[in-house]
Amino acid sequence: MNIERIYVAIDFKSATPLVLSHAVWLSRTFDCKNLCLFHIMEYTLTPPAYLTPYINKEKKKIEEKLKKLTEQLVPYILNIDVKVVFGRLIESIKEVIKNENSFAVIGFKTHITRPSTSERILKGLKVPVFIVKGEDVKEINPEDIKMKKILCPVDFSEHSLRALTIAQNIAKKWHSELKVLHVVPEQKVKGIIEEPEEIEKYIDYLKENAQEQFQKLNKTLNYEILSGIPADEIIKQSKDADLVVIGSKGRSYTEAIIIGSVAEAVIKNSLKPVLLIH
Repeated sequence: MNIERIYVAIDFKSATPLVLSHAVWLSRTFDCKNLCLFHIMEYTLTPPAYLTPYINKEKKKIEEKLKKLTEQLVPYILNIDVKVVFGRLIESIKEVIKNENSFAVIGFKTHITRPSTSERILKGLKVPVFIVKGEDVKEINPEDIKMKKILCPVDFSEHSLRALTIAQNIAKKWHSELKVLHVVPEQKVKGIIEEPEEIEKYIDYLKENAQEQFQKLNKTLNYEILSGIPADEIIKQSKDADLVVIGSKGRSYTEAIIIGSVAEAVIKNSLKPVLLIH
């Protein structure tokens, strides 16, 4: 996979060193030396003209803070630029990330009562996204990132098979153990069939069909076929993994990301980093 640039969302919060560590790890994984650190100064209403000097002053301060972060990345021999954009969130993301052959890296937080900024950024991105989770660290240190076990859920759709290819490439690069998971959705089956015996028969049929598809894909794959609620089973399995690579459903005609209920639930509830592939 030819990655030309990695865009890293920076909010200067406590997770920033962890996010940058993962960005460097990603650059090594895909042999990409070009990083862009960006920060969005979001507004909801257009500010009056008299505030422009203050906004520009704040923008310069943020640019200086980003440049200080680039100094910490000097040992990793990367080509780094910085970008500060003032505007509405989704429009600003489109202004920053114009290169389709790229990845984005974001830290992820959720709020109970409202969508977090990271969730909104995620839904505004067209490119694959590395969603960073884990305990905050004080210093940038990509050497501490060990992706020994990778989990890749597949439903045999185009986007999940693309995620599988990328997961295989990562596993090959780092000599990681790759586990591929397919979950037969029991609830959907029960919504179609009422008789318990027939439900079991159909679930068994779907499992056999999945096994045949895995055999056609690659007989050497380390895969497991389960039944249940897909998101719940993936989250359970992710506890033993260091990274989850999962496909999203693509885009709607309105240009809004449809992540998919399964992928969205995994992103919100898994404690491990997630690489979301569009």
